[in-house]
Amino acid sequence: MNTDAADPGDILEKDVQAAVHAAFRETAHAVAQATAGHSSAGRAKPGKRERIVLAQRRNSRRVVRTLAELEDRTSVGLTSVGETLVRQLVRVQLMLSIRLMLLTVGVLVSIPLAFLLVPSLVTTDVLGLRLPWLLLGLVVYPFFVMVAWFYNRSADRNEQAFAEWVEN
Repeated sequence: MNTDAADPGDILEKDVQAAVHAAFRETAHAVAQATAGHSSAGRAKPGKRERIVLAQRRNSRRVVRTLAELEDRTSVGLTSVGETLVRQLVRVQLMLSIRLMLLTVGVLVSIPLAFLLVPSLVTTDVLGLRLPWLLLGLVVYPFFVMVAWFYNRSADRNEQAFAEWVEN
């Protein structure tokens, strides 16, 4: 066996490396030529940075003002009042999330339970689809969206009511 013979894979790898190095040198040379004629005085000044916001939060200033008022009341010596108000808001938000979680779990558990208790539902066809596929594959997702929308809307309402109560 001849160990001096070059492996075709090594030759191909060396050719690829050589081509990559040549392309890199050509690109670096072209960039150097393009930037050589420009002085720093001739360059355009970069524009002012601009912050782009895709969506503004509603009532964000109001929440900040409410929190500032709550901190002022707390710093005056009414620590128990401020802490009680915040605990009440947290409790209301927690109860809302627990109620919606129980609703979601109840609906999701009731679907297979209904199929178990009434076996004829498993073979029922609706619009060419079996009822289990239709319910578990299509109907539950709009249900999730509705629950999320309701939670978001209710949580915003709770926060607004809290802010109004603190301000008054």
